[in-house]
Parts: sequence; structure tokens; C-alpha cells
Amino acid sequence: MSLIIHHAPQSRSTRLLWLLEELGADYDIHYVEIERQGGQGHADPTNPHPLKQAPSVSVDGQLLIESVLIFLFLTDRFPAAKMAPRPDDPRRAEYLSWLGLYNNVLESVLTSGPPDSWNDLRKAGYAALDQRWRAAIKDGGYILGEFSALDILYGSLLQWFRAAMPPGEPYDSYAQRIGGRPALKRAWAKDSPEGHV
Repeated sequence: MSLIIHHAPQSRSTRLLWLLEELGADYDIHYVEIERQGGQGHADPTNPHPLKQAPSVSVDGQLLIESVLIFLFLTDRFPAAKMAPRPDDPRRAEYLSWLGLYNNVLESVLTSGPPDSWNDLRKAGYAALDQRWRAAIKDGGYILGEFSALDILYGSLLQWFRAAMPPGEPYDSYAQRIGGRPALKRAWAKDSPEGHV
């Protein structure tokens, strides 16, 4: 399988580097520029993403976009890494539900503005997800019990948007647990062209 990640340093695609390292995948990195909030960066003509964003991956010449779908695709393509329940696993429905909650509740709410600007529907959705997430990770746990791709997806947002989320435990310990993973350290070393040899 030919696998290329089209990656913008210090962006949402960094978590995809982390996933690829956890999967033990053989992949190439195509570094791209993206437009960033605040006016930095620019649309890179070499970026194949139709919106000139990141991440995207090319798999055997076909392009896949959107983090949640990329996570789903890659964890299915690398089942030996056991980073997600297989389609016949009883926990598959739970895994897919967490993916949906990430995309439709967690990221959409946290990126919609500061908490004091959220409407009642956003507040209620976030509060329900917060309660469920806390229950899953308390006492040193992970979302599905064992570390999985979900912890990369949710944990990376926790690392980036920590100030927007409730302070204290169990999030602080969870962030520390996932932050110490060797695959994350390898991903950070490849985050920019300067660090990637």
C-alpha cells in the first residue's frame, strides 16, 4: 500500500502522524502550508486537499479527507495494531458512536467560540459528552478501556484546547498518560520538515 500524509505542521494533521506511528504504518510525508486563523500561512498549490486544508491522505493514489474518516479507514487497514474494534467486534458500535460524538459534538462545540458564547443546545451536548468522557477515563482508564485511536482523536483536542475544557481531574492525568506515549514523541519529531530526517 502506498500511503502519503499531506501534513501541515502544528495542525490537526499532527494527530494523524501520531496515529500512523501507533499503527506502525509505512508512510511518506508531504509537508504543506495552510491558511491559519489570524492570517498566517497560505493556500499551498501542492496541497491536494480540495479545501487546501489538512490533513488528507493519499492511499494508492486515492485521496481521503476529514480526520474522523481517515482514522476509521486507517484503523481498519491496520488491524494488527489493535487501535480500534474490528467490524465484527461487539464494541464496534461504541467505537463508531464515539467517533460521531467527537465530530458532531466535541470539536464543533469547542471550536465554535468561548464557552460563554455557547447556546443552550451546545452547552447541554457538551455537558453530556463531558460526563461520558470523564466516566471512561477515570481511575487511569482510556475511552474504550485499552488505549485506542479514540484516545488520539480526543486526547489531541484536549491537548490543543485544554483552556476551553473543564480544569482538573480526570483530564489532567489523562493528558499526562497519553502525552508520554513513544509514538507521540516520534510524531512530534516528524511534525516539521526540520525535525524529520
